[in-house]
Amino acid sequence: MLKMKRILITLLFCLLTIFPQVANAEWFTDLYFGGAWTNDGDIKKKSPGPSISMKEDFERSLELGYRVGHWFNKFPYLGLAIDASIFSANPDFDSGNDHDGSLLFIPISALVMGRIPILRDPDFPMGKFQLYGGAGPGMFYSRANVDNVFIASTPGGTVTEDFSDDSFDFGLDTRLGLAWMFYKSLALQLEFRYTHVEPQYSDRVSGKEFEYEVEVKTYHGLIGLSYRF
Repeated sequence: MLKMKRILITLLFCLLTIFPQVANAEWFTDLYFGGAWTNDGDIKKKSPGPSISMKEDFERSLELGYRVGHWFNKFPYLGLAIDASIFSANPDFDSGNDHDGSLLFIPISALVMGRIPILRDPDFPMGKFQLYGGAGPGMFYSRANVDNVFIASTPGGTVTEDFSDDSFDFGLDTRLGLAWMFYKSLALQLEFRYTHVEPQYSDRVSGKEFEYEVEVKTYHGLIGLSYRF
């Protein structure tokens, strides 16, 4: 976790260092959608009682996102962008378990972008195709819901209640993609994305404080349309 924080601080410093160049830029706006696949991760229940770690699968989800940014005229291979998206990573609890959980994520990321032109010509000075990438820190808003949290067994049956909480956490956001400039100001993009965040949630259920820590590593396959101006 400390290593990730150092990476995020370094990327944020890069953003602040080159931000004054923003006035002289080629702007772009991207709209994209696709799928999100969250890797098997640890869900740690920290309280009440002893800490328990559970290895759980996560269901796939759809994703929708929007990005705005610019490529510097003085340094056309370098750019900055702000990206916002929405996806979910719902735990797929084992069969026979009455739990039903959901995790909704809305990350907003500040990205340092880079691109490599391919097949340049007079109509497309930065290339008919552009291989691009980006990385930066993200602020991840998330909402966790877990149904049927176990409380106690009574003569009348098991007493359960629902758990819910919101969390804001810093995470890592990285991208790698290929853009096809099919028109001077329009591009079709194929993009791979990786995000990593470790949110923590707490809620008081029937007088007991429940705490969960979740490691969320998500792979994203995306297709989008980009407008350059």
